[in-house]
Amino acid sequence: MSAREIHTEIARPARSEIAALSRLPVASIVDALGKRGTLSYCLKLQTPGLILCGSAVTALGPDVTVRRAAIDLAQPGDIVVVAAGGGKERSCFGGVTAAHMHSRGITGVLVDGMVRDVAELRRVAFPTVARGITPLNYDYPASREQGAVNVPVDIDGVHITPGDVVVADDDGTVIVPRDQVTAVIATTQAAQAAEAEKWWGRRGQSLGAVQQLTDSGYTII
Repeated sequence: MSAREIHTEIARPARSEIAALSRLPVASIVDALGKRGTLSYCLKLQTPGLILCGSAVTALGPDVTVRRAAIDLAQPGDIVVVAAGGGKERSCFGGVTAAHMHSRGITGVLVDGMVRDVAELRRVAFPTVARGITPLNYDYPASREQGAVNVPVDIDGVHITPGDVVVADDDGTVIVPRDQVTAVIATTQAAQAAEAEKWWGRRGQSLGAVQQLTDSGYTII
């Protein structure tokens, strides 16, 4: 990643692909990605019941002006990813910013750090993923000298390139690389159809698990 750079243009998947991913469970997407791309359980929706899905516009660091630059460059349907370093002492996102982003058609936010004003975030139904909640925010500027917009960032060991798709639901958060979006959609949809057909055929029947364990050497008492 490069500090003090503002990249104004990024490549995004088609809106139809974003819409398709938004209808798929995160757990199924994770399976299709071979268990890769999953963020820590600590990064979770602070707005339960909502779905976060959109192309990533990245803001490196917690500074408010850097974050605002990312918001200015974001397009409707995008997600702003704030790579704030995972700190838990201070929040760097809140309700006023969420309301402004919502007015611009920005889909949601992923904050590698803390947020506040969660009642407002939930009232405006703005999908927000973060490590937690604290009312104490930063004194700005904060690490502005190391900030950047639309550069690759790493969160929880997961590499996020601008234009990758962030998907989050109540199970957790996954990053779908932009060049894998089409394949992940097809794989996930096919797996869901196969799973539904398999379990439909098993309705009301024994799963045969006791016999399988017996065959593998378990003692049945």
